[in-house]
Amino acid sequence: MSTAAIAGVVVAVVAALLVLLIGVLLWWRGYRKEAAQGAAATVSESKDVLLQSSQGLAGSVAASHCTEYSLEEVMAATSNWSDGNLLKSGTFGDVYKGVSPRDGTTLWAVKRAKLLVADFQREVRQMAGKNHPNIVRLLGFALGGDMRTRPEQVLIYEFVPNGDLEKWISTQAPFHLSLKQQLDILIGASRGLEYLHSFGLVHRDIKPANILLGSNMQAKIADFGLVRGDEGSTVGTTRVMGTPGYVDPIYFRTSKATSATDAYSFGVLMLVVLTGRSRPLYLDDGKEDHILPWVEACLASNSPTRLKDLGMEAPDDAVLRLAQLALSCTVERTASRPSLADVAKELLAVRNEVVGREELSAAIKVDKQAQEMITASSLVKSMDAQKRSIEKPPAWKFLWKSIK
Repeated sequence: MSTAAIAGVVVAVVAALLVLLIGVLLWWRGYRKEAAQGAAATVSESKDVLLQSSQGLAGSVAASHCTEYSLEEVMAATSNWSDGNLLKSGTFGDVYKGVSPRDGTTLWAVKRAKLLVADFQREVRQMAGKNHPNIVRLLGFALGGDMRTRPEQVLIYEFVPNGDLEKWISTQAPFHLSLKQQLDILIGASRGLEYLHSFGLVHRDIKPANILLGSNMQAKIADFGLVRGDEGSTVGTTRVMGTPGYVDPIYFRTSKATSATDAYSFGVLMLVVLTGRSRPLYLDDGKEDHILPWVEACLASNSPTRLKDLGMEAPDDAVLRLAQLALSCTVERTASRPSLADVAKELLAVRNEVVGREELSAAIKVDKQAQEMITASSLVKSMDAQKRSIEKPPAWKFLWKSIK
């Protein structure tokens, strides 16, 4: 090929590459322009969604004593999200302690939620107006923030002072919970769940960390980010959520959350509390195992004593009864699981029996102490009488003195 021909080919290739490069540059410029326009539209739409969300929520919860607060009020309440006010960090948001700026006294638990707008709206609508002594009450919400990144979505719940149950069944607990205290907590938690179920709601994440304890150690169900409607009569479409070890295998298999889903988790919770284990999953010879087979083995070998939390004084028959109740909540056939109302009744019956025994034992002890005191008093009186008779002069001495 001649030099002229080669030069012609090179020029043609270079020209083609230049045309291609110019085309790519023009396309990229147009793409960026469209992307910028799309981003601006997204921000505008997000603002509209936020405004509609705020107005819609305020309207829908107006009669439920759930107040809308400004983001400025929330910032003031939490000292601008001060680390010193941080109570807990979680998957769905961080929780801060705050004080209502409107009255300066009401304590808040302020959740800086990490939720989709739809999920945030759902939690507010589902929990607004729910008022039960065993449910952490939603006091209000706030919306705002920089719309170019993500909105600030804030949930304001009542502050519960004694932390969560997980802390109280750990080795770092301030003091050991008695069986009566454990039963009172479980009864309260079961009643709180029963209340949720009465509205057709399923919690989906029952575990010790989501049971808070009030000033008098009263149990309160918390963390409602996963709450959904009962899907008992529908095809399961809910994405399976929850904590490993507490998740119902049937729910995991069907993706259908029902009240029986919570019953399973509550049964596992009961066993964790009763045995004092920090979690339902543990290592056995290097293999991860679940608490349920171990409990079943203890009952099969008639060894309820092995189930007791270390340091807890409890009659074996009460421990056996509680373990059997917990296992009934975890049976595979969901229709055979007891309702939380039935669980609460059985727990109350066990509590009354345990307390009755304690009161009877205390009464017997007091009576025994009283008898011992009476016996001791009689003995002292007898000894005093003997002492006086020894010290008293014989009668003949008085007679001799009179003769003289």
